[in-house]
Amino acid sequence: MLKVISISALLAFLFISNCLVATQAQTQAPENGDLSAKQLERIQIEAQSVGSFFSELALSSNIPIGLEIASREGNLASYGIDFKKGTLSELLNQFVIQHNQYAWEIREGVVNVFPKDEFRDALFHNLLETRIGHFAVKENTSCWMLAETLVSTPEMKKVLEANGTSYRSPDFSGFYIPQAGRYFKLDVSNVTLKSILNIVVKQSPTAKFWVIARNYDRSLNVSFGARHEDFPIGGRK
Repeated sequence: MLKVISISALLAFLFISNCLVATQAQTQAPENGDLSAKQLERIQIEAQSVGSFFSELALSSNIPIGLEIASREGNLASYGIDFKKGTLSELLNQFVIQHNQYAWEIREGVVNVFPKDEFRDALFHNLLETRIGHFAVKENTSCWMLAETLVSTPEMKKVLEANGTSYRSPDFSGFYIPQAGRYFKLDVSNVTLKSILNIVVKQSPTAKFWVIARNYDRSLNVSFGARHEDFPIGGRK
């Protein structure tokens, strides 16, 4: 089990921390390809953050999910669900009823969970809608390096500098650094940051969760949650 030693690492590796999964999730893909209609069974999650909650859902059920953290999100808020059976849409609706600062949509084949306008961090909105001229990653890229490269693009650096904000990469220890996939590579042009993040979690065989958040020092954190490529879906170290 990987030991996380900072809030940045917590966000980067949410899938192994602050979460208790009571039962193994069972999922069935809809025949028509509608992600919201995906059937879920026995989803039981107890988490100490909204990031941990959705990371666990994404990785245990193989659902691509992106999360924009609300500006007033508590660091140790409790998030839990006991979902017997139903569609992904029903589960997400249950979540936003219980936590009404959030809304959700299916965008580019990915579940995007985001704050309502009054709870939104203006910087996140600007960054996610910023169009990047060109972005590429090679095979065997770690999730950490993927995020670092993305935030280092000239377009991202310009927005961060204009807002007096810096990006702080995760500090962590452990024998496994989550990977985007041995053969996963990406080369896109003239797309928004949000679209790139969605493309990654939709196409990567391992990285099924992205999150944009603030660290304790208010620096920016963009992270991916990924399972080990050699482990079955829902598997844990």
